[in-house]
Amino acid sequence: MRRLFIDPLLPIIVILVFAPIARAQSVQEPLPNPRDLLQKALANEKKLAAEQERYECRVTDEAVETDSHGNVKKTTLEVKEQFFVNGIPVERTLSKNGKDLSPDETRKEDQKVMKETVKYSNQATAQKETDKQNQQIEDVLGAMQLANGRRERASGRSILYYDVVPNPKFQARNLEQHFAQVMEGKVSIDEESGEIIDVNVKSVKDLKIAAGMLANLHKGFWLHFHNQPQTDGVWLTDLAEGSGDARAALFFHPYFRFRETTGGCHLYNTEATQIGQAKPVK
Repeated sequence: MRRLFIDPLLPIIVILVFAPIARAQSVQEPLPNPRDLLQKALANEKKLAAEQERYECRVTDEAVETDSHGNVKKTTLEVKEQFFVNGIPVERTLSKNGKDLSPDETRKEDQKVMKETVKYSNQATAQKETDKQNQQIEDVLGAMQLANGRRERASGRSILYYDVVPNPKFQARNLEQHFAQVMEGKVSIDEESGEIIDVNVKSVKDLKIAAGMLANLHKGFWLHFHNQPQTDGVWLTDLAEGSGDARAALFFHPYFRFRETTGGCHLYNTEATQIGQAKPVK
């Protein structure tokens, strides 16, 4: 799931102007059902998938591996370009640690991008991947619940704020749900679209699955995501970051932090017609 920006003084001015209105609305209008609101966001995401294909953005990934004392062992910085194929993000690496790719690395990267583009140009394949992602989101949402809601206005939009807490009645069935049940934090949601604007959560206790062999998450691990609406109504993630001590199978280094920023998005209005049958790149 990616991305974008505004004058830093404008939100402050808007809050000062609309704060009395927001307080009045919170009394007059009941807050929407949180579950219905999040389902609306999922439906809106499916609707916007085609619109995302008109965007190409620049992504900067920084990953830092540390030891148990926080000393840096390794830093990796990658700059990529990102576009969407049937709603699935595809990324092409442009540079690593400040250096452009070698001709051989560029050739391999082009082959990888072409392979993914052909793969997700198949609507059924792309839909299968989208369904998988949506199911993961629903799995997490089922393990958590929203509490202490309030409504405010910012930049002319109605924004809902909630505390994110574990759902005490939920029985976790998979890794994502186990992780979600030890996370707490805050979320802000655009009321009109149901889109999540900002999520900031942190683990409040240790979690071990299969004695730590399958998963190991320590207290204090945190994640932060921010989404930004574009002028045409498409929402893109412009920031994803996190830090802590975590491992899921072989996918997370035990001590790490990461920060992914997305910007410089270009909006294109093009149409293409496929001639002949696309063949996978081997």
